[in-house]
Amino acid sequence: MTFIVSLFKNYGVLALFLSGFLCNNIVLVKAWSLPPLPQLPNGLSKLLPLSTSVEADATIPTRAKGTLERLGITPTEPQRFRVAPGQLTDIGTAALTFLFRFGSGAFAEGYSVSVISKDDPSSLVDGKPSYSIAAIGPYQIKEASSLPPSQMSPDYTPVEIYEFEGCPFCKKVREAVSILCLEVCFKPCPMNGPTFRSEIKTTYGNNATFPFMRDPNTGVEMFQSDDIITYLFQTYGTNGTIPSVLRPSSGFTTLSAGLSLIPRLGAGSSYKLSKKPSQPLILWAYDASPFCKLVKECLCEMELPHIQVSCPRGSANRQRLWEKTGRFQVPYLEDPNTEDNVSLFESSTIIEYLKKQYGIPKPTVDYI
Repeated sequence: MTFIVSLFKNYGVLALFLSGFLCNNIVLVKAWSLPPLPQLPNGLSKLLPLSTSVEADATIPTRAKGTLERLGITPTEPQRFRVAPGQLTDIGTAALTFLFRFGSGAFAEGYSVSVISKDDPSSLVDGKPSYSIAAIGPYQIKEASSLPPSQMSPDYTPVEIYEFEGCPFCKKVREAVSILCLEVCFKPCPMNGPTFRSEIKTTYGNNATFPFMRDPNTGVEMFQSDDIITYLFQTYGTNGTIPSVLRPSSGFTTLSAGLSLIPRLGAGSSYKLSKKPSQPLILWAYDASPFCKLVKECLCEMELPHIQVSCPRGSANRQRLWEKTGRFQVPYLEDPNTEDNVSLFESSTIIEYLKKQYGIPKPTVDYI
């Protein structure tokens, strides 16, 4: 043993080569000298760990999974008018609501379109290029509306509306919200919903109907869709004039709103088990979009409160979203309840996220 130790101390390279040769292996070692072996008390070497790899690994920081990674969701690159696999029927039936209602909710009040040069100062916002629907050579096609910026002011608090997707009276109010480009906090009230529907029924009695509106900016509360529509246009519109497709005196308005919902077979009307977020979600959308409608139906069924930033054609909110994300496409969802502030384009991805993040699987056994 003493001979072997002396051999390793003085002839380290040669000894290693010879040992490798004798074992029929080729060993390449870069060792010019080996330190003297430590002299340890008897039995102490048995107590020392052979490896510190576990301790070393413990010092390596692990990256916390993001919300989407934890849920197994891979966001897709947003593409305009993209229909996800398996979504064609839903998009087709949702688009019929647009046709039955003659596009109501697609355009902001006082909508206008113009063609201007890219060098025109009006094409810039704060000295930077602004959103336009198209560009042709040196020209841009710009949209605008006649709405006052009252709801954009810092003092504005979103109007609260209690409603559900499968109701034709609620549909009319949603169209008015979209036309007026309002930010509204929707509190969904699907059938058997335990939260917001129960809140209204408990406060105002079992005969209370939907929609119901509460405006924290004025203290006004009211039922009846026609009254709500009149109030919104008088309070937040340009001159209080209600579009013909929403006028209370027209029975055709409610009839066509009801017919427009038939192809969806009551989607967005019945409650599905869900967890409630501590803060409302934020949805950039407008009523006439079939992609937005599918997301709204999911939010309603799960009774998830959400602030809708309405973005019809001509709305200044389109510029806001363009500045925020570098593009305009709706629906666009933001969830302030997550640590990483989840934000998503694409209706199919948003619906997948809502179901995985807030959905509760229905128990297979109702009673034990």
